[in-house]
Amino acid sequence: MTGTRVIYPAQAREKTVQLRNTAQQPYIVQIQTDDGKRSDTIEAEGDFVITPQIFRMEPNAGQSIRLIYKGKSLPQDRESLFYLNFTQLPASKAAQQSSNQLVLAITNRVKIFYRPAKLAKQQTDTAQLLAFSLNGKKIKVTNPGGYFAAVRHASLLTQHGEILLADSTMVPPKSFSEWTPSKPVTSLKGARLRLVLVNDYGMDTVTERHL
Repeated sequence: MTGTRVIYPAQAREKTVQLRNTAQQPYIVQIQTDDGKRSDTIEAEGDFVITPQIFRMEPNAGQSIRLIYKGKSLPQDRESLFYLNFTQLPASKAAQQSSNQLVLAITNRVKIFYRPAKLAKQQTDTAQLLAFSLNGKKIKVTNPGGYFAAVRHASLLTQHGEILLADSTMVPPKSFSEWTPSKPVTSLKGARLRLVLVNDYGMDTVTERHL
């Protein structure tokens, strides 16, 4: 897929996603979406219309798919999260169908951020908006903004070394998460935070600030 995530503007009628088969063999591809909450089914019960949903991709060929949101009304003061799943299965030749073979289906899963048109602040302000406080042995991270904070890495930099706070996680908008430090933390006053967030383009953005 071109890109590592899908940003779906709420005001858009549809979003186009580009796929490309860089292999030397054809694949059958199936596209599905889900909201990350249902465990009994992968499909998001009609939240998105996908065109096409199943197709064949020839070697070194590309394919465009269209996502159209048709689900229920979503909050307009924060992003909503869905997932795009595309499963690829090697296309077999007629001569191979009678022979024993192991066929592996590979599923890739990427985030879809449904983004309302008028959110306060900018996505780039998220790192500065996050608030940190001690909650027992854990650190509470509050995100008052409207964007998901996709955290690649977070740590405290002290005179005795680095204390890991979190890796590969997210803090939802208008909500909070709790992180367990790799070493005990007794105070955040004056601590230096190093925060690596992932932006809309899948690139790391590094922020260092004193708490």
